[in-house]
Amino acid sequence: MPQEVVNIKEKKLPKGVEYNGKTLKISGQIIEPVVFALSNNEPLVIEAQDSSEAKIIIEINNNLKESLKYDVDLILKPNSNITYLLVTELLSDDATINQNVIIEKDASLNLMVGFLNNKVKANLNNRLIGIGSNVNVRVVTISGRDNSQTVDVIINHEAKNSKGLMYNVAIASANGRIVLNGIEKILKGNSKSDAYQNLQGITTSNDAFIEVNPILLIDEYDVTAGHGATVGQLDEESIYYLMSRGLTKKEAEKLMINGLIRPVVDEITDKDIKERFINVVNKRL
Repeated sequence: MPQEVVNIKEKKLPKGVEYNGKTLKISGQIIEPVVFALSNNEPLVIEAQDSSEAKIIIEINNNLKESLKYDVDLILKPNSNITYLLVTELLSDDATINQNVIIEKDASLNLMVGFLNNKVKANLNNRLIGIGSNVNVRVVTISGRDNSQTVDVIINHEAKNSKGLMYNVAIASANGRIVLNGIEKILKGNSKSDAYQNLQGITTSNDAFIEVNPILLIDEYDVTAGHGATVGQLDEESIYYLMSRGLTKKEAEKLMINGLIRPVVDEITDKDIKERFINVVNKRL
């Protein structure tokens, strides 16, 4: 059954999930995904209690052209295990999204983000403050005609044995613009930590612009760290092969790009949100 998209003001949330007007608390193991829409500028705090486990999907969808700002804080208490998906479609000409994540001892976050905005500045800040904490970040940002998006993905290692991975993809068509920054810091004294980032930019026109910046700031010797970054167009041989099978060039490009974003799309369990996301993506290509 498709999950119900709930505006959090209505407080129609599953057992084990409480909302008091500002803070959403997750307790215990939540079997069904927690799916809701956030359509206003009010800040939201999500707290995953000790040893809790849940999948959380937030959709931010706003058609207003005026300035918008969204602040989301996510706190993972010890031993919690959270899968968190944020999908945004903002038509504002001046939007800001700030998401701050704190991950405590032995807590784990699987973070996925899909950005389909007009003009936005997004800051995704993740702090690994507990021993054994870890985060796996996957961000997909897509800009079409006249879209401009700047996304900063930050992981701070503030504890030993912490692990931070990021795999971020930027896709721009027409004259779309994207600046994608991956910043990972391992602070002094936090040995045995693991940091890796992969940033990929794909343009489908000569007028599109993508800048990717992988940045590693390491202040400790006994760690594992690495990064990779590429910007370019889709593989011509793959496009030619698909065209030889009867697809147009545009259809071949869409097929390949939909394959790249599938890790995020597959996590959208709500049928309506998934369909809207895929439709917007394909309109921008």
